[in-house]
Amino acid sequence: MVKQTVSHYRIIKRLGAGGMGEVYLAEDTILDRKVAIKFLPSESSSDVNADRRLLREAKAAATLDHPNICAIHEVGEDGGRSFIVMQYVEGETLDCKIKTNTIHVSEALTIAVQIADAISESHTRGIIHRDIKPQNIMITARGQAKVMDFGLAKEVRGPRQLKSEAETVSLLTGPGMLLGTVPYMSPEQVRGEGVDARSDIFSFGALLYEMFSGRTPFAAESAAGTISAILTREPPPLARYATDVPTELERIVRKCLEKDPERRYQTMRDLVIDLENLRGGYGAARSSDSRGGSAADEGSRQRSIFTSRRALVLSGFAVVLVSVALVYALRFRGVPATRQPEIRSLAVLPMANLSGDPGQDYFADGMTETLIAGLAKVQALRVISRTSVMQYKGARKPLPDIARELNVDAIVEGSVQRFGERVKITVQLIYAPTDQHLWSETYDRDLRDILTFQNEVARAVTQEVQIKLTPQEQMRLASARPINPEAYDYFLRGRFHLSRQTKADNETAIEMFDRAVAADPNFAAAYAELAQACVWRFFLFTPDEKRWEEKAFVAVEKALSLDPDLPEAYLARGRLFWTPFNHFPHEKAIKEYRRALALNPNLDEAQNYLALVYNHIGAFDEALQELQKAVAINPSNTLAQFRIGETLLFQGKYEQALTALRSIPREANPALVGYQTPMALLHLGRREEAAAMLEELLKDYPEDNGGLFTSVQALMAALAGEKDTAEGKIRSAIEKGKGFGHFHHTAYNLACAYSLMNKPEQAIKWLQAAADDGFPCYPLFETDPYLNPLRQDSRFATLLTRLKEQGKHYRTIS
Repeated sequence: MVKQTVSHYRIIKRLGAGGMGEVYLAEDTILDRKVAIKFLPSESSSDVNADRRLLREAKAAATLDHPNICAIHEVGEDGGRSFIVMQYVEGETLDCKIKTNTIHVSEALTIAVQIADAISESHTRGIIHRDIKPQNIMITARGQAKVMDFGLAKEVRGPRQLKSEAETVSLLTGPGMLLGTVPYMSPEQVRGEGVDARSDIFSFGALLYEMFSGRTPFAAESAAGTISAILTREPPPLARYATDVPTELERIVRKCLEKDPERRYQTMRDLVIDLENLRGGYGAARSSDSRGGSAADEGSRQRSIFTSRRALVLSGFAVVLVSVALVYALRFRGVPATRQPEIRSLAVLPMANLSGDPGQDYFADGMTETLIAGLAKVQALRVISRTSVMQYKGARKPLPDIARELNVDAIVEGSVQRFGERVKITVQLIYAPTDQHLWSETYDRDLRDILTFQNEVARAVTQEVQIKLTPQEQMRLASARPINPEAYDYFLRGRFHLSRQTKADNETAIEMFDRAVAADPNFAAAYAELAQACVWRFFLFTPDEKRWEEKAFVAVEKALSLDPDLPEAYLARGRLFWTPFNHFPHEKAIKEYRRALALNPNLDEAQNYLALVYNHIGAFDEALQELQKAVAINPSNTLAQFRIGETLLFQGKYEQALTALRSIPREANPALVGYQTPMALLHLGRREEAAAMLEELLKDYPEDNGGLFTSVQALMAALAGEKDTAEGKIRSAIEKGKGFGHFHHTAYNLACAYSLMNKPEQAIKWLQAAADDGFPCYPLFETDPYLNPLRQDSRFATLLTRLKEQGKHYRTIS
């Protein structure tokens, strides 16, 4: 047809061909402009229905007058062949821009607003596009978006819906092009149901997702897999693939991609408003030429027309293929294509807060902890603790990298959005090495049922990874009692503040937990956390205020009366037992911590404190076993790492101890790490380094609560033969140590100093004080070189004999 004239259009060249016809570049000889002309394929010329449908729909779309819609100028016939004359748009397809990664956030938002506004206009006119995808969007050199193929849209006959299922089937693509359109179909499209404007909103959401992530939201290896994903799975969070994506955009995309049309945006206009507000907040002002004229590259135009026209052919072969794929997806979507990978460890990454309100971060973090708590009840699963996963909040690392760092098989990720007293949570299970999505689900729950939700997710994940629950685990993961939503909100706020471990945050945490139990007097977990907060209060901040210990005891007993299987309550009770006020009953504490771990084998805090007790009674091998488990569950557990260094120091492995202690970032807990590191340096003969470190620490912590730093200075002075200095430091350490739970370590250091100064009576006095006050560590007393001057003293021998017998008893319960 090249060089022929059709009506008043002179054909210049062929641009492309597809199932719906051939497209030519032509010159309008009357208006002296370039246009694109599309002819129906010759084999369709005898199909009267196809001819009428094309012309009818083209005429309807021709009524659209919008700067971001490719205009249709004319419809007509020539020699029995129907044709459409449309605006010739030069540029590149959005698909090309996405693939070349040349689109930035502000530009993408501007383009998205233009596309959404164009679709909104068509919906206002009663026309549904039905094939929104990047290949059908042209971007001119000036950044203007043009929505193509409205000539193949469908005019709505009722308030919303298309007339019949057959009209939906006509959306299917031509041979070899199934994956060109299926990834953008709405669930109602792939089910062959009638569709309305909200189907376009879903497709636009898929396009928006791809613009910012570079991949389709329901990517799979086959049409069947894609259809199954559209019907059953939630897309991964945008933040996993894209940087600098606003949280509000994540919320907008999620709302577009709701599987239930009733939960999507109900009109494109509402979506446009949200996008414009987001763009305004991003500083992307509407440019004066964003809807101006067009110009660009003919080659890009050719590819766009060729692709988009093929995308709308009604092919019997395509219908059969998609129908088979759909049946397969619906009937067999639960059957994995390959052998299920073995999963015995996982991490729950911080849930994305889709509320758009940073003030709700505490709630999203609380939901993360809720999921961790549910999964941690399963003994066969190693579940990484909150402390380690929270470092990945907002991180852009690939999942396989995160999994390697945490040493886990799988990742659970998702998002949370709160609506008053309801919450919508999307959860996905991903096999990390291959980034394979194994399971996903969206839960819409009343906050009263949040504990039931916790257990429900845990059961679903264990079923997916083929772990058989024990009868006890099945009971623990059964439905839970409802919780007052206000109480639960206070509970989450309290946990948020408790994790920060400052005095001010501790006060706020106690206030929040008090409010939680006032709002719901039967909320066992809130009582347990209140007990924990009170324990921290008197241990770290106000050891002279015994009322906090009393309040903690009341709270923990109330928690256990409400829920005898609450592991956090046993953890709190173990800590309450093991205090100077109760003379450190090691046997009781061990039993409480073991009970907590029996109920929740992934409770690394219980392993920390169990190991701490083991260290104090000299059960070093048992302590290291617990600490290694704790680090496996929580690789960021600096307390467990410190305890490992301390255990090695007590064992006399000074080089290993120093290496372990120095591997901990000082900012993690400088005072704690600073206490034992100088001791390791002293044992290695590196006194100047130890002295410099202590001097620096005392500048930062002049109060030296418990007198530990000062007691090490006394020991250093004794080693140097500076007896007067040592005596002065001993008096200062005693004064600073009054009332603090860890004073038995200070007492031990004072005994070592007196031993080195050849004052055996004072040395043995302080050793007995240390042992009687919770530190009966026979193996350390027996091997510490600083106590060598006492080896011939009968009183010391008697003390060692007593401690050795005590140790034998403790080891029977350890």
